Amino acid sequence: MFDASNQTYHGKAVRPTDIIVNRAVKNPKLVSIMPVRGLIPISWAAISLVAWLVSGCLQPVWGQEQPMAQEEGDAKSAPGVRPALEESDGTLEPDQAGPPRDPRFLPPRLRPRLLSEEEREEAERLKRLAARFGIDPTAIVGRVQMTAQYQNLPQGAHASDAVFRVDLPFRKNWLLRVDLPYLKWVDPNRPGVADIRGLSDMVVGAGWRAYNTPEYAVFLGVVSTLPTAAETNLGFGKYNVGPILATARFLPNWNSMLFGIFQHLTTVGGDQARRDVSLTKYTLQLDTLLIERWWTIVQGAWQVDWQRGGKTSMTLEFEAGRNVVGRWGVFVSPGVGVWGRDLPGAYDWKVEAGVRYVFPSF
Repeated sequence: MFDASNQTYHGKAVRPTDIIVNRAVKNPKLVSIMPVRGLIPISWAAISLVAWLVSGCLQPVWGQEQPMAQEEGDAKSAPGVRPALEESDGTLEPDQAGPPRDPRFLPPRLRPRLLSEEEREEAERLKRLAARFGIDPTAIVGRVQMTAQYQNLPQGAHASDAVFRVDLPFRKNWLLRVDLPYLKWVDPNRPGVADIRGLSDMVVGAGWRAYNTPEYAVFLGVVSTLPTAAETNLGFGKYNVGPILATARFLPNWNSMLFGIFQHLTTVGGDQARRDVSLTKYTLQLDTLLIERWWTIVQGAWQVDWQRGGKTSMTLEFEAGRNVVGRWGVFVSPGVGVWGRDLPGAYDWKVEAGVRYVFPSF
């Protein structure tokens, strides 16, 4: 995964590509067949977590569903949040509402329970707002987004990146995503290579929302990284690809949406001198919309690096954001590493801020 010539200090290597791992495995929604060799090391514990994801108890990551147009019947629910839609400069194209459908691909005990009429209206309201604000990973909406992030890494190193993201929705249930990152990495412990900056590996993904009701949704897709880095130490030097399974579930007792996502990334080609990539990531995300135009997100991510003997890392992140006007939103997201801070995709602590514009499906 990384340049074999990377130097080490205190027995550890600081790799700017760690940020690329965090970004590539962080944003799922898409579907392809994963190479068999990437599946072999997965333990029964990991398989159990995958089953939990499919049951709707984990976080989704990619799609952003288009909000439904405002209807008169919505006036009954949560007046504190609704003005965010009423005062906007246009509404996103609505989904075609239909009768509830059982997700027959799930065992009966894992299917979401039937909601009352009041709960169903509240679930529809929350999904519209989450999609409009760009925080529903299973929704299908377009976006133009710019984020800036600073990461404090072990052994005194630090890194920052700026990512320009474009999501293009089409045919109501399909989504294409492209991330263009610019990375700067500083390591005072490596003389002669203390400051590296430039374009990093491009991340491309595509996905399909396979199932969608107000109380439950499933998104399938595939994501890949391309070796487009301007410098050797700014990218993997490999072509990596992997599947994503994302789910959404309405929590009526919490007035929130719970998202879950499973993603695997593995090498399929590239520079033979660079280390291969084999990463699995599980993420839980809880979205809450309680105050007019404001949202909060609590997220935990657990990652397994199979190329390093199955070592794991854990990070916790919090996000607060606001819909400022129309389809524009801003957000800030601090995070902290819990364990495995020296592994790819982890950190000691980080802070991220961004701005996004959300638009409807074509």
